[in-house]
Amino acid sequence: MPASVPALPPDPCRLAAEIAARHTELPVEDVLLAGRGDRRLSSARALAMYLAHVGLGEPMRAVARGFHRHPSTVAHACWRIEERREVAGWDCRVAELEDEARRLMAGDAVGEAVGEAAHGA
Repeated sequence: MPASVPALPPDPCRLAAEIAARHTELPVEDVLLAGRGDRRLSSARALAMYLAHVGLGEPMRAVARGFHRHPSTVAHACWRIEERREVAGWDCRVAELEDEARRLMAGDAVGEAVGEAAHGA
């Protein structure tokens, strides 16, 4: 009987992109595209980069590589999201998304997230 292979931890940039895509109802593939895209897509990508850097603690250079961007773009994206957090409702929602990202990164509810992704939720 073959030994089970331990699951690899999720990629922080991919995980953040999946959460941002679900929140904005955009395809995760679009959030991860190298091109800029429209304003809505750019905002979703900024949220994903913020979640990866601030929420999951990934270094800006790692986030830049994960999203095929320059580190200054990641810094600008994080600044944009921080500025928007001045709005109470948005601040609460971003905090919830950060908590979700941390839980998923830690392995909690991984099966739930995989199930949702498989069913297009």
